[in-house]
Amino acid sequence: SEVHDFEPVPSNVRTIASADIFFYNHLAFEPWALAAATASGSGSGGTAQSNAIQTVILESEGEDHGGKEVNDADFDPHVWLNPLRAQEQAERIAAALGTADPDGSLEYVRNSDGLEAELRGLDELIGRRLSDCALDTAVVSHLAYGHMAERYGFNQLGLAGPSPEFESGPSHIASVIRQIDELGIRYILQEPIASDRLAETVAAEAGVDILVMHPLAVRTVDEAKAGADYFSIMQENSEALAIALQCS
Repeated sequence: SEVHDFEPVPSNVRTIASADIFFYNHLAFEPWALAAATASGSGSGGTAQSNAIQTVILESEGEDHGGKEVNDADFDPHVWLNPLRAQEQAERIAAALGTADPDGSLEYVRNSDGLEAELRGLDELIGRRLSDCALDTAVVSHLAYGHMAERYGFNQLGLAGPSPEFESGPSHIASVIRQIDELGIRYILQEPIASDRLAETVAAEAGVDILVMHPLAVRTVDEAKAGADYFSIMQENSEALAIALQCS
């Protein structure tokens, strides 16, 4: 199912309400988060949860994005697609865990430091792969890649906006097809979980092909069974981008 449409069921709410720490990304992405964190854990509606939950937001409100401040309606919550921003999230997680569990704080810091080295290595790998490209614009199924685009110096042209279920109107799609032709774009980058109907239609009209680009908001069962993780999927993303941007 589409991650943007997720709503917690009562059992999810009870689990969250009984937790010591609840991490969430941003209210633009999880508008239900604070209500779930403060809900009753009894499920009966009669007794408020007695323990105080530490809620940790992993992205700042009103984040400056692309040189301008944006509001929640336009906010791109996919910050993890920039490995350096993913490390910032990891540091917040480690700090919160250390506060809740002081005895384990050194281990959390060590793990965060080890992850930082891996993420910086990934950042350098992607930067090298996208350093010499003929194009600077990629057509994507929806505008999920703003943080990645900002980090690695390309533009994203979306068939849909920040959430894939909100498709653009005919005039926008016509404009995208025109720009595909004018810019010499050969590929549309389509995420693997959301419907590819619009991408298939545009690709057929524009005479281009489709590549997979993963927003990493959720991992499928098949991906998990195959051992795919953040690092392997991000490397696959960089290869798809390198093809789409015609990088050497």
